[in-house]
Amino acid sequence: MKCGKVLGLVMAGITFWAGAEEVAPTKKVDVLDPLTCRWTFGNHEPLSMYRRAGRQTTGGVEGGALWLEEWHRWFDSEACPALMRELGLNFCHCRFYKGMGWDFESRDFPNVKRFVENAHRHGVRVLAYVQFSTLYYETMLEEIPDLADWAAIDENGKKRTYHGDGYYRWMPCMNAPGFEPYLKKVIRIALNEGGFDGVMLDNAFMSPCHCSRCTALFREYLAREPDPEHRFGIPTVRHVMPPPPRKPAYGELQDPVEQAWIRFRSERLTALYERLYAFTKSCNPKAVFSANICNIRRSNMANSASLDMHGLGACFDLYVSQSGNAPGLADGCIINRIREMKLAKVLNTPILALCDEDAGLSDEADSKYFLPLMEDAVFGGIPTDRTVMKPDRNRVSPELVAFRSPLLKRFNTTLRENRESFSAPTYAPLHLLYSRESMMFSEKAYRAVLSAEEILLRNHLPYGLLPTAAGKPLKIPSACSVLLVCDQRCLSESEVAALVQFAKRGGRLIVTGESGAYDPSYRQRRENPLVNGLAGCGSAVCRTGVDTAPIKGTGWTIQVGAPTDGGRRLLEEINKLWQPELSIQAPATVFAEVKRSANTFHVHLLNYAKEPVAQGARIEIRGKHAARAVCTFAAPLENRLSSPVAAKASGEDVGTF
Repeated sequence: MKCGKVLGLVMAGITFWAGAEEVAPTKKVDVLDPLTCRWTFGNHEPLSMYRRAGRQTTGGVEGGALWLEEWHRWFDSEACPALMRELGLNFCHCRFYKGMGWDFESRDFPNVKRFVENAHRHGVRVLAYVQFSTLYYETMLEEIPDLADWAAIDENGKKRTYHGDGYYRWMPCMNAPGFEPYLKKVIRIALNEGGFDGVMLDNAFMSPCHCSRCTALFREYLAREPDPEHRFGIPTVRHVMPPPPRKPAYGELQDPVEQAWIRFRSERLTALYERLYAFTKSCNPKAVFSANICNIRRSNMANSASLDMHGLGACFDLYVSQSGNAPGLADGCIINRIREMKLAKVLNTPILALCDEDAGLSDEADSKYFLPLMEDAVFGGIPTDRTVMKPDRNRVSPELVAFRSPLLKRFNTTLRENRESFSAPTYAPLHLLYSRESMMFSEKAYRAVLSAEEILLRNHLPYGLLPTAAGKPLKIPSACSVLLVCDQRCLSESEVAALVQFAKRGGRLIVTGESGAYDPSYRQRRENPLVNGLAGCGSAVCRTGVDTAPIKGTGWTIQVGAPTDGGRRLLEEINKLWQPELSIQAPATVFAEVKRSANTFHVHLLNYAKEPVAQGARIEIRGKHAARAVCTFAAPLENRLSSPVAAKASGEDVGTF
């Protein structure tokens, strides 16, 4: 089987004769079906934001450009959503509240409402853009004289500003008494008066605040500890101060007060999102509540941004995960957004995985443009064209629209005609344990998961994440053929017991590094109960070594290089414990996603390299009826029509394509 260019999605529908376990996830909001939803950006920033910045800012637009007023008028007209509909785009977020104060921003409200009405007339749903982490004090002070009390304070006692250099943008303190009611007022106006289909909070994170209010609340939080001297080494917490930023920012977080500071902030922010979610639904039960919570697989998010990704699954109808993970090859790394999509899937939350990619009009633009779209379609994200509607001197770029229009139609036709293949339940026989406390407190644990994922991705082994958290039952899916526990250090006694019980009942388990050697507060145990509990268990492998890969970035862009020794040791252990029903051989730059429905495997292969794959791909299926299997092969984006292929017998109960 030959693989084509980057733009060539290869789909193989392999029909065999065996039952399959299907679990269809529950949808939170029906309109967010990734196979029919097509997202775009447009005018989500008010003219005042551009004017105040002056410089080049959102969308690459010059803030002082003299044509911006005209562009705003065009965007609000019926012509704009009519073009969206013509391009097949049916969802966007639109400017509504930028953090400048509603008294000031409400002057633009009639224009915003007109756009929403025009969008609905053309079948385009619209979310209200609501800035979460900025207070433009130059305008807001006119409306709220005590706004300074809302501002977050840094460790030096100064007001925290947006990205440090945004001197005219204070960041808010989430515990300020007026902050939450004001957000609710804005949300209510958007839904009840603006006619929006939902809300998108932008920059929905909170940097640490060291104000007197947060300090007092933190001390109250610490006071819940019944034995502070045992936990913190001090008899009273009345004089504790919030810890300053650590250097390095991540590493191994074992300071008990610092751990409590992280938990305190992330729990407060999660609770705030839960209340805002409930309030949004009280305004309109069908409204979409979403937020840009940064890259959801970025390192150290609980500490740096107060975001505990494990706890946010019930807070939103949609994650907006913004990153620099534009798919492709860079410095030996295969950049992708698969990790984000796999976490969102297991948290049962649709994801808009933005990568700030603009394919432009280069010779390779079609391949570069298709790759993020197909990655979304294959791995479960909402396909997005971020830049086709961006501001332009000609309102929108006629060259860009002319170039992308046929590509979007081709993409939409591909998904529509192959819906069964894309919508089938994900087949993930391998699972990676994703421990909340380990991710929160241990960079080594975080890197171990990234490295193991890279081994599985480059070797085309279908996997899913298994989030777990201390204090919650660990439920291992019955469809889990092999569970990998890769240096997940901070595990509770109940989590350890669940893993041991899984293995003793015949579940296949691979444990590496110091998994289980520490409790959820990263305190070392005398003996490792996980390793001891698995002693003599034939279905478990335990070793102290950790699989590694060179990790060159874990922030805006996640960059993981080729695993050390190709991940040979982990692959051998998997093969020792388990013989897969389906195996894939392809170049490392071709990633695979497998779906399964009834008696059919749907194999999606996506090439991340710029050039076509010289060698072919081989798919092998095992089982009682494998030799009778039939493969329907297609590369629809290369205009290669579906063609049935019979399996070649490669041994007893083995069929090969």
